[in-house]
Amino acid sequence: MPTLRILTLDIGTSSVRATVYSEHLRPVGPAAQVRYQWHVATDGAVDLPAVRLERVVLKAIDGALATHRGAIDVVATSAFWHSLMGVDGEGRAVTAVLPWTDTRASAEATGLRERLDEAAIHARTGCRLHPTYWPARLRWFKSHDPGAFARVRRWTSFPAYLQGRWLGRPDESVSQASGTGMLAAGTWDAELCRACGVEPRDLGEVIDVDARHGELLGQWAHRWPALKQARWIPALGDGALNNVGAGCVDGTRAAVMIGTSGALRLAWRTGTTPAVPPSLWRYWIDRERVIVGGALSNGGNLVAWLRDTLDIAIDRKLDAKLARVPPDAHGLTVVPFLAGERSPDYRPDAYAVFAGLRLATTRYDIVRAALEAVAYRFLAIFKDLEAMTRVTQIVATGTALQSSAVWVQILADVLGRPITLPAEGELTSRGAAIVAMEQLGAKRAARPLRIAKTFTPDGRAHEIYRAAAARQQELIERLENRERMSTPKGQLRTPK
Repeated sequence: MPTLRILTLDIGTSSVRATVYSEHLRPVGPAAQVRYQWHVATDGAVDLPAVRLERVVLKAIDGALATHRGAIDVVATSAFWHSLMGVDGEGRAVTAVLPWTDTRASAEATGLRERLDEAAIHARTGCRLHPTYWPARLRWFKSHDPGAFARVRRWTSFPAYLQGRWLGRPDESVSQASGTGMLAAGTWDAELCRACGVEPRDLGEVIDVDARHGELLGQWAHRWPALKQARWIPALGDGALNNVGAGCVDGTRAAVMIGTSGALRLAWRTGTTPAVPPSLWRYWIDRERVIVGGALSNGGNLVAWLRDTLDIAIDRKLDAKLARVPPDAHGLTVVPFLAGERSPDYRPDAYAVFAGLRLATTRYDIVRAALEAVAYRFLAIFKDLEAMTRVTQIVATGTALQSSAVWVQILADVLGRPITLPAEGELTSRGAAIVAMEQLGAKRAARPLRIAKTFTPDGRAHEIYRAAAARQQELIERLENRERMSTPKGQLRTPK
């Protein structure tokens, strides 16, 4: 029998990884990974020209195929949620690519909250009004860059832009569209379109994962002969595929992920999902599976900032030193909103605070306090998920947790639940391969996720952390009240 080969593309916010898998969900040869950086400005701008990001993807594919012989049967793509860019009538980029970390639309998000019924919008779209999502960003472009807004003929995610260029099919998958904040009942929300000054046709067609997404156009087929006959699966959201790869799709097993950002997610079959509280979002894997959870804007990016700011190496030696710091023994209270905040409160203008610094505070105290602070935000999400359903298992995913046993143990102690750490690190790529197998109707050999270690919570540490989490929440509320009292009505304070 011929051997099935799957090329997975994982377009993340810090690197692009391309891997060839067999039908047994095992990598065939080494993965190709290409790292990149966004342009970051003091006004909250985070962006990158589409041609630059496309080159990164091209390099990753070239690398994966350089050591592979034979044809690829299917290409499955994972891409970060919430990206936005505008293209002209020929599909050429008019704007740069904006990832979820761009916060320039904070004022527009606040303005939308004042004029629209956010609870009703959340009920329809599963999303709040926040700078992460398209409504606020589209209004930002209309107000701050009207020339570009007028030239744009279609607003799109980055993976849909790529597939338009390479395959001639620029459609949005229901998974990617669900992360825009503008999808309701499978179509673009009319009220939000009016509020943003666009028509549904300006956002393109929404398709499902089973759509036949075209074949490579001439120059791309010439560049990659191995992909000439491959079937391309419409690009899905990276968080959705992370849950699929971790086996967390039955409504009881949750995936906790820390990469650049963080997330805690459950997935259900359509029609069996309980009501979603406003603190959580609701996206889609495909039209048969819904995914619910909360996302943190601060995860590995917070650790990277601490590494650069404190000039400290992030390695096993650091992990060993952090392990020797007792729970909440540093005297610090940290609000870890360095990149803003999403779940559970979706404050558009949130910022970070390190309170309690003293001469005796060490850089290891600061790092440990930051890891604990992120875990407290997961606790808030976890409580709301548990109000929907009983979580029977938590699987740790993401590069940050794979490289820090201390952080996984902190999470287990804070949540008060065992957390399993898989032996396999690239669960998002694995999830993409699984979805490809599903779409091909291929029967894969059963190979359960291998577990490297289970972290058991410490009861005493859990009680200490519960009190520390309450202290963090108190500080957040005090800061919020102070800002509310010092900011004139109708104005949005932007932290310096």
